[in-house]
Parts: sequence; structure tokens; C-alpha cells
Amino acid sequence: MKILITAGGTSEKIDSVRTITNTATGRLGSLIADAFLEDKANDVTCLCARNAVRPQNPRARILPVSDVRSLQKAVEQEMRLHSFDAVIHSMAVSDYTVKYSVPSESLAAQLAAFIHGTDMSPEYLAERIHYALLACGGNVGHGKISSDIEHLFLCLEKTPKIIGLFKKLQPKTVLVGFKLLSGVEESDLLRAAEGLMERNGCDFVLANDKKNIEGERHEAILLGRDHSLVRLGTKAEIAAAVRDRVTRKIEGDGKK
Repeated sequence: MKILITAGGTSEKIDSVRTITNTATGRLGSLIADAFLEDKANDVTCLCARNAVRPQNPRARILPVSDVRSLQKAVEQEMRLHSFDAVIHSMAVSDYTVKYSVPSESLAAQLAAFIHGTDMSPEYLAERIHYALLACGGNVGHGKISSDIEHLFLCLEKTPKIIGLFKKLQPKTVLVGFKLLSGVEESDLLRAAEGLMERNGCDFVLANDKKNIEGERHEAILLGRDHSLVRLGTKAEIAAAVRDRVTRKIEGDGKK
């Protein structure tokens, strides 16, 4: 089998030396890769964030990515060059990227010039804020922002949902998505996981809550499109369960 795994967490630039990132380590993704590689017939490609934990098995093919844009480019390139039996999308992908970074004084001056003497609606003010940010020249990644600035405004914009790409590029691949929430009722977590499955054509979704993750303890629920539900308690159990369920799904589909 050929398996594509994403692992770790993406980082989005604030300037040439600073980033916004998340706490994902890539540990679970690396364990899943190693679980698949126990079978020497399997080939595994890992799209890993630069600081993510790498699989221990040297047969893993590692491709580093940084931000959402580089992840999207790597996914599209790999899935156009290779046919994958399964995709395990465990990476914590940034929901937002930095569009502008602007000192508060510059933004205030631009807004004052734009809206002086006008009768503002909320829609008009939102539009003016956008143009004020643009006029301030708040480009991202071009040089280092001065550390003397007392207050800095960051304007964020949504990033594309990478999980939606996999089935579009390869409709027959077995897709495992991951849903992480924090401090919610289990019913809400399962509802969110089912929504992720339906929207993106996932065959399985691992539902987990941040409050239930500490060290190797990692309580999670693996949902299947066939309405199956498996409760797991450690990262090692999750890795084995993902490998086993995906393998059975691929082998079962191959017999049809």
C-alpha cells in the first residue's frame, strides 16, 4: 500500500523572523507512519512540519512543509504524481494566516483620514479598516518588524481547508481526518467529527479533546463511515487502530 501522512503543525509568517503556530508536535503522525511501515510492503510519504517529530523507520519518505500554502502545494504535487491507497491527515493546519501587520498609530492615522466627517455603517467601517490596513503598507514577511512598536495590529484571513483537497484529487483514496476540540461534551465532539466526515468524504475521523491528551495518554474515538466507533487510550493504540482499520478497508474494497 502507498500511504500519505501529514503531521505536525503549520506556521504562518508575521514577518521575516516571527511566526504564528500551534502546539502540535507530530508525534501521533510519526507513530502512525511507523505502524504502517512495520509491513515492508507498505510505502509511506510524510508531509511534516519543519519541527515535527519524524518517524523512526528510515524507510519513511519525508517532505518538509512550513505554512498552509506550502502544504497545499505539496499535497497537490504528490497526489498528481502518485496514487495513494490512503491519506492520514493528522496535521494541525493553521485556520488563519497573517494578512497585515500594522502599528496602532499608523492604523489610527489612516482611519482618521478615511472616516472624518462621515456617517458610518458597520459595513462601511469594515471596508474602511481594510483599506486603512492596505494603505499602511502592512506587508508580511518583508523584513523584521521593529521591537520598539508598543501596540501592533495583526489582521488575519482564513486559510483554505486542506482536507477538502484529498478526495477531489483522488476520490478512491481512503481518507482519515482528525478533529480536535477543547473542553467540550463528548456529544458535541462526536457531532463535530461527523460533520467533518460528511463535508470532506472521510472514511474515518479521529475525534479527540485536548483535555484528554497528556504525554502518552491520548483518549480518542475513531469513527467510521459505517457508523463504527472505537475508543482508544494511548497514542500507540491510536496508531495501531488507524493502521488496522485503514488496511481492512483497503483490502475489503479490493475484494469487491
